Amino acid sequence: MIRLTLFAAGAALFLLAWLFLIPVRELPVFETPTRVEPAKTPGDSEHWVSNSETREAHSATLAMAGNTPVAVWYGGTEEGHRDVALFISSFDGHQWTRPDRIMDRAMAENGLDRYIRKVGNPALHVWPDGAVGVFFVTVSVGGWAASSINYMESKDYLHPGDQAPLWTKPVRLTTSPFLNLSTLVRNPAITHPDGSIGLPVYHEFIGKFAENLRLSRDLTVLDKRRISWGTDTLQPSISTISETHAVSLLRHAGASPTSVQVSSTTDGGLNWSEPVSTGLPNPNSAVAALNLGNGKLLMALNDTGDGRHRLSLALRPLDGSGPWQVFHTLEEADTDPESHEFEYSYPTFSQHGEDIHLVYTYNQVRIKHVRFNLAWLNASLK
Repeated sequence: MIRLTLFAAGAALFLLAWLFLIPVRELPVFETPTRVEPAKTPGDSEHWVSNSETREAHSATLAMAGNTPVAVWYGGTEEGHRDVALFISSFDGHQWTRPDRIMDRAMAENGLDRYIRKVGNPALHVWPDGAVGVFFVTVSVGGWAASSINYMESKDYLHPGDQAPLWTKPVRLTTSPFLNLSTLVRNPAITHPDGSIGLPVYHEFIGKFAENLRLSRDLTVLDKRRISWGTDTLQPSISTISETHAVSLLRHAGASPTSVQVSSTTDGGLNWSEPVSTGLPNPNSAVAALNLGNGKLLMALNDTGDGRHRLSLALRPLDGSGPWQVFHTLEEADTDPESHEFEYSYPTFSQHGEDIHLVYTYNQVRIKHVRFNLAWLNASLK
């Protein structure tokens, strides 16, 4: 009887602690784009971000610093080579500035105080205080499956004064309990009203799967949630739909035929649905998505069964009430003879008002920038 009474008392105390002492977790909320109305006159232009400063250039990331597009990418002899470095440039409305080298293998070694074998994908984020932040991948041992995420930032990149922009010493993020390995970045972060961000990340060790890593402004890991499971989805591109609703488009690295996958959340990113096919082909290649602020979701993709020789744009209603519609081809190359290789890949979007900016890899030798407005997009649909 005494044991039963003690058990009941203990259970009651636990219940009281659960109800009153343990804080109730609030549902996370997303920041969403404001409504944008198109101009009357269609407009579009093309520009080169890089100009063959390196033998190869790849995996550009893009963000708006106020009304200024900023891009970061990696370049070197080839992917994974010891001479690969990160470069940054900004667009003044007419042309891109001369690229500046901001990180390479030796700089990463010195800053992180550890051996670095190679540098990989960057992901750019501009904070509300104006700091330009760069998340980037490094590998110390093995291949990309042994990657880690690192971070550095500049508070004066766009306004350096008389001196060169100052970049902070890189820091290595702790994102995985397994030796802190196999976390990579590719696409830009989404934002929350409290100043935290949701950084799309993915894993390649044993399996291939996507996650959303929530970080505070001081880079504290607040949460990490699985977007997908298994061995064939990676490089998530997340677009917010409402305060609690977001969708993630995923690169499909599974068995043929492959297609762009999509997952969604309706509780602020706490839980994500099992990825399903969009019906659009995906030759194991990166995709990009953007909520246009006009009721439409925009995607850039390689809509081919094999190869990255065509880069296209597709649209669907934001609420998912209609199918994806491929409506414009940005680049396409004749792949004959087969000995010729063409690649227009790794797209990234950013938007300022009605102006949409897109950067992507052009044949792995340069980074290209395409700018268009909503009026141009509407005209292309007709």
